[in-house]
Amino acid sequence: MIIRMAGWAKSTPNLLIIFVLSFLIHSVSCLAARENTNISVWEPLIENLIRDGLDEKKIRGIFARREVQFNPGVMPRKLSHKESKLDYSKFLRPERLSRASVFLDTHKELLIQIEDEYGIPKEIKVAILLVETDLGRYLGPDRAFNILASMAAANDIDSVKPWLTPEMLKPAEISHVEKKLQDKSQWAYKELKALLVYAEQNNIDPLEIKGSIFGAIGLCQFMPSNALRFGVDHDHDGEINLFLKPDALASMANYLRNYGWKDNLSRKEQEAVILKYNYSRPYAKAVLDVAKELSDNSENK
Repeated sequence: MIIRMAGWAKSTPNLLIIFVLSFLIHSVSCLAARENTNISVWEPLIENLIRDGLDEKKIRGIFARREVQFNPGVMPRKLSHKESKLDYSKFLRPERLSRASVFLDTHKELLIQIEDEYGIPKEIKVAILLVETDLGRYLGPDRAFNILASMAAANDIDSVKPWLTPEMLKPAEISHVEKKLQDKSQWAYKELKALLVYAEQNNIDPLEIKGSIFGAIGLCQFMPSNALRFGVDHDHDGEINLFLKPDALASMANYLRNYGWKDNLSRKEQEAVILKYNYSRPYAKAVLDVAKELSDNSENK
């Protein structure tokens, strides 16, 4: 009995080693399988980005990083999103207006400087910042790269079918949903490409850029294509950083001026410009209402 136990004891280390090695091999195989699946999802995107002139080594390196994850739930959320159903009245609550007023006073010099250059009232800029990111307190839940890449890759109904609503899967709706998928996928691809270019131009790791649920970035919540078109290096540090107040506020002002904001616009004309920032009438109304409250508050001080 003692001899048999001793023999078993001697063999135990070998059995443990075999068990541990088997476990590690299985784990690595599973991880490799997941990574290969991930790459297969991204390969058409990678090829398109390379074809469009982006550096192949850099692009493949980015997509190979483990932070890059395909989220099939993003596209269905985009398809069913109703901007008009959001509660914009919350931005007129006293505590929100109070914080916006403090922000305006704290950054008045910067805001007036930008107003003098672009002609956009400081109250309008602060109102947009309040509605977009709660004055910079909320910049998005996920990586903008993953959000945009996931939408760009979800260009057929099978890739997102489990996340679609029963209404979307009705026979009468399928062709309409497929068309929307294609359109949104192409839009997301252009924004993904713009994000990569923006990150490259401004020495930013693209996977460190937080984004909204649909990929808008920075304090001003620009889509990446708008960051390229309207971004301003207001602090003259050689980079357009939309997560810093000087660049974000100046970029916002540049955008609004480009879309027609000028002195002495009627309320209806002001709303038309704000709608270019976010095509939602409740949004535009909230921005103008907040701006008026801030202006009235400043006059009463």
